[in-house]
Amino acid sequence: MKKITEIENIKLEDAKIIKTDFFEDYAKSLKKNPKKLESYKKHIMSEYNKNKDTALLLQGLRIVAMAEGKISTLAKKTKIERTSVYRMLSKNANPSFHNVISFAHILGIDFKLTSA
Repeated sequence: MKKITEIENIKLEDAKIIKTDFFEDYAKSLKKNPKKLESYKKHIMSEYNKNKDTALLLQGLRIVAMAEGKISTLAKKTKIERTSVYRMLSKNANPSFHNVISFAHILGIDFKLTSA
């Protein structure tokens, strides 16, 4: 067993850090399981309806977009520029309502408005 002083002398360069993107990994798992993907779509809409958390909704749409296919293909379908799609799905984005609705519709997600 190493002494504490030996552990403290480890350099950051010596540490092996696994780089992974949770979103990509989760999207890959959803892509392999269409039922799970459909369930996830319902879940993100349900969560949005409860919390009104736009950032969380956009993260969910990003995961669905990755699971459904390439963002560039989805951008062509929505007639939104690819760079705009990436920006729209990035953290702290503030996309237009029209873009979110169009993109979600292509992903098979519909919004229903009701009175509060």
